[in-house]
Amino acid sequence: MQDVYGLQQPISVTTAVNFCELKISRNPVETLVAFSIGSGIAVSIYDPITRTGGMLSFVLPESSAMSPQKAEHYPHMFADTGLSALLEAFAGIGSKTKNTKIVIAGGAQIMDQTAEFNIGLQNYKAVSAFFLNKNLIIDHEDIGGICRRTLSLDIGSGCNTIQILGRGEVHV
Repeated sequence: MQDVYGLQQPISVTTAVNFCELKISRNPVETLVAFSIGSGIAVSIYDPITRTGGMLSFVLPESSAMSPQKAEHYPHMFADTGLSALLEAFAGIGSKTKNTKIVIAGGAQIMDQTAEFNIGLQNYKAVSAFFLNKNLIIDHEDIGGICRRTLSLDIGSGCNTIQILGRGEVHV
């Protein structure tokens, strides 16, 4: 693709990170996006030194609540196994967790307005405890409430955008 001056311009790439998925990238023209996050949580991690990023979109706090076969087959469905996989994949391409910027979004109370089974809150507790245990700081969070969110990570710049239904965008 060329701009008005005839110079070659990179084509941008948007990659969806669906529920129960993990994606890692070092492509500077790629943006990772988790759409329509409700009670689940999307976690964005970025290393500004290596310009590498990753995103996980999980929906349940603990794999032990499911059968071992399901947890093994869908490790990115859960905070405990998904977050471990995210850090392993991140380190696997040469990124260091000491350099990271971590952003999380989601944890809403969409389905259960009575709060009897507040999965969003349980997911938030699980992700917070995980990072605390790893001595990692969550740099920004947009959590709770009753609205859905979309989280994106621009790999080239490390900028995260959180779109909140009915409230606009936040850039972090």
